[in-house]
Amino acid sequence: MREDGPRWHPQLLAREDPPAHWVMLGARHEVAGTIELRRTDDGPRYRVEYGGQLIGWATSLKVAAERLHRAIISAPVPGGGINGS
Repeated sequence: MREDGPRWHPQLLAREDPPAHWVMLGARHEVAGTIELRRTDDGPRYRVEYGGQLIGWATSLKVAAERLHRAIISAPVPGGGINGS
């Protein structure tokens, strides 16, 4: 069987509602971040926001979803994780 790379992509975690507005949920099923398609002077761009803060812009939904997913999984776990206080 030929391996063409991973079959899963963070974009699959993004839920679109309303059109051109995607959200990703955190571990506790709360909105962790958003991606919005915007028209700019340079053409369409995806605005990526995590925890209410702008973390960047992307030229594709794929890249925007990857950036947001990385921010979500790199965030510290509340309470210090499973062994935290």
